[in-house]
Amino acid sequence: MTVFLSVADPSGDEHAANLMDALRARISNVKFVGVAGSHMAAAGCQVLADLTERASMLGGPLLRLGYYVRTIRRLQRQMAEIRPDLHVPVDSPAMNWHLAKTARAIGTPVVYYVAPQVWAWAPWRVRKLARLTDAVACILPFEQEYLRARGVNAHYVGHPIFDTRPPLPDPMPDLLDAWYHGTWRIALLPGSRPSEIEHHTHALLRVADALRLSFPKARCTFAAVRESTGDAIRRIVEQEGNTTTDLRVGRTSASDVLAHSHLAIAGSGTVTLQAAYFGVPMVVFYRTGLLTTLLHHTLGRFRSFVSTQHYSLVNILAGRFVVPEFMPWRGDTRVLVDTVEDLLGDLGYLAEARRNMIELVRPLVVPPPGRAADNAADLIVRTLQDLRGPK
Repeated sequence: MTVFLSVADPSGDEHAANLMDALRARISNVKFVGVAGSHMAAAGCQVLADLTERASMLGGPLLRLGYYVRTIRRLQRQMAEIRPDLHVPVDSPAMNWHLAKTARAIGTPVVYYVAPQVWAWAPWRVRKLARLTDAVACILPFEQEYLRARGVNAHYVGHPIFDTRPPLPDPMPDLLDAWYHGTWRIALLPGSRPSEIEHHTHALLRVADALRLSFPKARCTFAAVRESTGDAIRRIVEQEGNTTTDLRVGRTSASDVLAHSHLAIAGSGTVTLQAAYFGVPMVVFYRTGLLTTLLHHTLGRFRSFVSTQHYSLVNILAGRFVVPEFMPWRGDTRVLVDTVEDLLGDLGYLAEARRNMIELVRPLVVPPPGRAADNAADLIVRTLQDLRGPK
């Protein structure tokens, strides 16, 4: 059996690699091929293209449109030649919907893993998602009901970011002691995509320098999952001549840093859910280009085109403002510094936010020994059985 997987960002690469292991435990003699990163390659996927190092967000692909168009067309031709038994697109609708359309045309079943967040940015495209898929594995609890009501065969499987998770620290970082002595531990999370590192790291260094003026005993620490990400952050730190921040690099770096942090300053993304898992209050931001900012302001005048009032995952899940968010953010570090200083001065908010966020992410965690990848693999097996019909 040949499974065509397609991912376009580092997190999708890791989630798909875990799914490959889960499928091997359920399907004998299965072969994986497709658009993959280093995690999938290490798990045995034949790589036709690797887009994870080029991944970007909020308009970045427009700057490399020609490359993406040529690559997608090549991949569509290769899929048609391979004629896989199953296509599993993972997130990244800009690429995956083109590939899913090809899979549909050649009669290949499509089970989407990590449902694209059409409810946030393009609710009118849900019908297209229904046409292109046989089943969709959702990773946020409300997505199942939302998509099913609009004709999508959607199933909630849990969030794969928690498939490997350490226990919560015991005791938790002492908020009162840090507030009294000013010994704050602050996590700096610029993101993992090259564009995020470039746009966010410089800003976070300026924020860290400003916070040290108010809290001389505070310690700010960057986290980088991969060596390449750590190298990119380290180069920027050296360019800025900064000697006051720390850097942790490695697969568990974000968890290690967050487990000992009182606050996080995070580029928007799934790392905010990691922070919430550890009960770390945060300020969320995301640097956008001029084109995206203009689009945001235009759509802001016509709220009927945008179905969510919030943009960070934590606030979306809560349905209200639990953490401050600045999206789009155009580079004003003063607003980040002022917001962080306000939060650090409000011990009651910090304690309440810690409790709220731990409760908020609890439904996302699949009880052990299960994993979101296992639930998604079970969904794939059931879907294929249903499509084949009774023997």
